[in-house]
Amino acid sequence: MKTPERRHPESSAAPKGGSSWGRSTIDTPPEIVEAVGRRIPVLVDGGIRRGTDVVKALAIGARAACIGRPYLWGLGAFGQPGVERVLEIMRVETRAAMQQCGVRSVKELNSAFVRRAT
Repeated sequence: MKTPERRHPESSAAPKGGSSWGRSTIDTPPEIVEAVGRRIPVLVDGGIRRGTDVVKALAIGARAACIGRPYLWGLGAFGQPGVERVLEIMRVETRAAMQQCGVRSVKELNSAFVRRAT
């Protein structure tokens, strides 16, 4: 099934038709960020399981990374304390990944920190 091509009437970006089936969520946003520029915030929703995923998403231009499943796993296992622990783990892992990249702020992240596997 092919999805209809859509774009905002004021957008000069070429429409992106079809689906990203079979691709990782982290592979899709660079194309989207390029198409919409900074006019529309891009959020990565799906495939975020650890802090390194958050750093990759931010480095390729996303404004935020959604962590639905880990949040729900924590909630299901231990309730509110489980969610708080998941958020703490994500903070620690994100901070460690940023330190390994040599950056102190997410504003310093860019696509040069991400390389596609060949």
